[in-house]
Amino acid sequence: MERIEILERAVLAEGRAFGGVGPYERLRGRIYFVIDSAAAENQAITDIRLAPRDSQGRVQFSSDFMLMRPVDGGRANGRLLFEAGSAAGPAMLSVFNDATNALLPVSSAEAGNGFLMDQGYSLLWVGWNWDVAPGDGRLRADLPIALEAGKPMFGRVLSEIALTEAATTARATGSALSVGYEPARPDDPDAQLTMRETAASPRVLIPRERWHFGRKLGGRAIYDPAIITLETGFKPGAIYTVSYAARGPRIAGLGFAAIRDALLFFHFERFDRFGGLNPLVSSGGELPRAVIAFGHGEGGRALQTMLYHGLSTGSAGRLAFDGALLNVTGAGKGPFNHRFGQGGRETAPDVGLDYPNAWYPFATAAQSDVVTSESRGVLDRLSASNSVPRLFYVNSSTEYWTQGASLTHTTIAAPNTPAADLAPNPRARIYAIAGAQQRSGAAGERLDLAHCINPLDYRPVLRSLLLHLDAWITLRTEPPASEVPMIAGQSLTSVASYLEKYPKIPGTRTPARAFEPARLDFGARFQTDGIIDILPPRAGRPFNVMVPQVDADGIETAGIRMPDLAVPLGTYVGWNPQNAATGAPDRLSRSEGSFIPFPRTEDDRLAVSDPRRSIAERYPTHEAYAQAYAAAALSLAEKGLILATDINPMIERASAFYDRLMARDPKDSSCGYLVGR
Repeated sequence: MERIEILERAVLAEGRAFGGVGPYERLRGRIYFVIDSAAAENQAITDIRLAPRDSQGRVQFSSDFMLMRPVDGGRANGRLLFEAGSAAGPAMLSVFNDATNALLPVSSAEAGNGFLMDQGYSLLWVGWNWDVAPGDGRLRADLPIALEAGKPMFGRVLSEIALTEAATTARATGSALSVGYEPARPDDPDAQLTMRETAASPRVLIPRERWHFGRKLGGRAIYDPAIITLETGFKPGAIYTVSYAARGPRIAGLGFAAIRDALLFFHFERFDRFGGLNPLVSSGGELPRAVIAFGHGEGGRALQTMLYHGLSTGSAGRLAFDGALLNVTGAGKGPFNHRFGQGGRETAPDVGLDYPNAWYPFATAAQSDVVTSESRGVLDRLSASNSVPRLFYVNSSTEYWTQGASLTHTTIAAPNTPAADLAPNPRARIYAIAGAQQRSGAAGERLDLAHCINPLDYRPVLRSLLLHLDAWITLRTEPPASEVPMIAGQSLTSVASYLEKYPKIPGTRTPARAFEPARLDFGARFQTDGIIDILPPRAGRPFNVMVPQVDADGIETAGIRMPDLAVPLGTYVGWNPQNAATGAPDRLSRSEGSFIPFPRTEDDRLAVSDPRRSIAERYPTHEAYAQAYAAAALSLAEKGLILATDINPMIERASAFYDRLMARDPKDSSCGYLVGR
């Protein structure tokens, strides 16, 4: 790292004092990097040898950063908690602090319950993704373009579009927060738009004269590289793929170098190369004793890809982070280190078959794939250099249905051969949150889905796991053993077996299938050089995906079971099909699960022929339910999987939920009872 520039300081949460740590401040600024393209630690960066160099032969780039630290640096706990954020903004304050989401947290609500601050953590975010749309405080990385003979190269890029309602225009860049690559020629005759009904259907080529880049305004075509207009309109539920020639590939893997070198600076250096002070050591602060990384969703897949390429280690073998908690990543990496790579591509689970490098399974222990004759594990490079950080992988039930999470801890089965359980690397733990959806505690109306959204709030588990990871790193205290559904105990099973066991609940639509990522062939240079020669790729045999098994109530039997599942008021699942109006009723939501309440009474149960016992049969009184819930919460705390300070708030929320369910009219199909309306 060359230089740090602080552009803004602000008091956090109106100067609120957090625990014994006191007030926090928020700093924003820019970090400037220079690296040696010939250095061993940079060779895994795709196209690094094609990066433009300065007069000293170095590669230059820069990134935004945001830091939250105690105003009195002497009260920090000596840990730097880093998040690989996404274009949507920081996640760790909402995940660990139950805070309101904000790109630039400043208010007390945006600091939440203050858990991380009460502990004394310093919190850091560094921009790593080049294609994040600028503005509104989003963190971006300014990465150079690869040059061949001094000129930008050309190559094909691809985007997928799957709308849930009819429209004549659609974004070609994945989301409004992604800028993506512009077409090299807006009228490129070789650009292609195809349509298929499902991921397995044949592609139908749409004539070039029927679509164009841009939108129509007042009958005139207005060019916009991020938008595609299809004269006949996009069909809801169908999968459209647009591919075209682009110019000037960003060296996307330098985003990982930005993370690595920023963390090495904050961890080990008091000054930058120009004498600028490391802000962690100002006002009585000291260099942190440990750095812990956190990634949620796309950010977790970025860290996973960084580990896979061995880019979490700097010169002299120093670790950029001592440990990491990767949350709801499924079995994915991401398209963050290949030529014309870019992030910001969140698609429906059965759509992303063309998504480069996104779904290659990543068991932490090396294994062989007899189909491709490859043998690898995601930590192979780091294991070879004895530089594997301590890792926690946490997945909800949703990731087993929509992101192949079983592939993180099962073998890659040969055709007609059953898979087997696979133990993780000794420096990794894997945890499954039974019955949960990706967005913890995000209940509300059903949106365009078949069922009310799953309200299970497992953030108390994440708070406890963070402290366990911290203790594993700093005190060498062994953390809780991995808790996942397993083939050996028949708690991990096929979709067919799951559907046989799942109760026939009136009015419930069950999944037709789970997402099975395919083996993708992008050409011979993809694995070795990060260059795609086949786009869309050739899809081969899918990987064998399994899902957690359930009991007679439809509740998962293994993994970390919150008291809400041990003492249930309904069925919590990680899947939620889209409704018929979306045009793809068999497609599952990528991030939402479902909640189907138990009947209130025996009369309610008999009226609809629900096979599950009623709430009144399970718990004769409100007090009986509250006592049973409290006992389950205490049991989970004794296992070290929630904190004692979370028990009373959990009991209060559960008691209020019981009251809302018992007051609910069973004929009311709305989901308002989930959020207290």
